[in-house]
Amino acid sequence: MSAYFENKVAVVTGAASGIGLGITEKLLSSGAGAVFMGDLKEENLKKESERLNREYPGKVFPMQTDVTKQEQVEALVRAAKAHAGHLDFVFNNAGMGMTLPTEQITFEIWRFLVDLNLLGVVYGTYSAIPIMREQGFGHIVNAGSVTGRIPVPYQAVYAATKAAVISMTESLQYELEAEGLQFSVYCPANVRTPIFGDLTPPPDSISVQEAIDTIFEEIEKKELVIVLPQSARDFVTLYCQNRPEFEKLARKLAAERRENYRTKGTYY
Repeated sequence: MSAYFENKVAVVTGAASGIGLGITEKLLSSGAGAVFMGDLKEENLKKESERLNREYPGKVFPMQTDVTKQEQVEALVRAAKAHAGHLDFVFNNAGMGMTLPTEQITFEIWRFLVDLNLLGVVYGTYSAIPIMREQGFGHIVNAGSVTGRIPVPYQAVYAATKAAVISMTESLQYELEAEGLQFSVYCPANVRTPIFGDLTPPPDSISVQEAIDTIFEEIEKKELVIVLPQSARDFVTLYCQNRPEFEKLARKLAAERRENYRTKGTYY
């Protein structure tokens, strides 16, 4: 149990599956006093919140939440604050991946992913900031991706949303840290979650538990940008320090994905 999370009130979006569910479970096992679970999928939210409430009675509060709807995110954040008079953590986790050839990308897809991956995070962040400024403390944790740190072929739309989240989070840290606020953005590579749908996750993917353990270790240290696993950190370092070598790998990946789409209809 960690004192950093003990008796704290937290909001988690996308909380009923994947990394969001892992975050919820980790908060509770770390002694959180209350976790407000926001998720779009009502049936899954009901099932997981009831399971967790049996283990942690009175500490789990499910609210069906569509993060593309500003008013629903604001309601989730306000409910958490009202519970005990303070709001300690907001995990803006909800989102989805997107790996597609450019010719399959429509403006509707752009709008959808910006609404979900970027504005969903914006709504959670900017709903929490006034509360946390008034109380003089709070930690906002946003979902980025290693794809927001380095260019990855066939992920232009996804990368754009995640790069924006990362940049926003970094900017807010330096603006508001003097008022007691803390920001973090976690940037994983492939994690074995339902984000892959019916596809078998890529062979380089890591487990949710591995991702959560790293994320929470770094949050407790108040790290701003959390890239994981080590292989992803290595790619970021290569991008920053040896661009010619990185570009060779990026072009190789583009060729592999191009051929996979041609022969299998998917990128791996």
